[in-house]
Amino acid sequence: MIKNVFMRAVAAAALALLWAASAVAQTPPATQPKFPATSFLTPTKATWESTRGLVLGIAEAIPEDKYDFKPTPAVRSFREVLIHLIGENYFFFSKVSGESLGGPERFSNLKTRAEMLKTLRESYDYDAKVWDGLTEEKALEMVAGRGGQQVQRWSFILGAIQDNMNHYGNLVVYLRLNGIVPPRSAARN
Repeated sequence: MIKNVFMRAVAAAALALLWAASAVAQTPPATQPKFPATSFLTPTKATWESTRGLVLGIAEAIPEDKYDFKPTPAVRSFREVLIHLIGENYFFFSKVSGESLGGPERFSNLKTRAEMLKTLRESYDYDAKVWDGLTEEKALEMVAGRGGQQVQRWSFILGAIQDNMNHYGNLVVYLRLNGIVPPRSAARN
């Protein structure tokens, strides 16, 4: 009797797995992860998405009247850091895509908070477009890096993450110096 119950349970579980597998196979590709869990690009993209969210959160947290704040005269203002990040997002991801987009000077005329946030979001949208066209094979291609050194194409994504996180750290301090709790910390309180 116990053996019969056990066999029925195994058969029911097998049928459930087969049903679930067929449902996953019919799921549209847009809802499935682009890279397999074993791909080096899977954690890289997750880290990029997290970085994007952190920087956008900081940019949205500071009021417009603080955009010209500098902790000391020798460092960039909040606005200048965001302009730098916008340019760097395009720079690094254009290296991944192989496109030529021009220099960062085209962003120097951004003045209002609305312009800054819109353009920052657009830079991340461009990066998302590059991610959408990326494959493991393309990511591993060798391209010219700084100084002409040959590097794997995806190394520019690592550069973008590093640059964004360096400046995220700066901007956390800028917010704290102005009595503003960064969104990531505010969520914990």
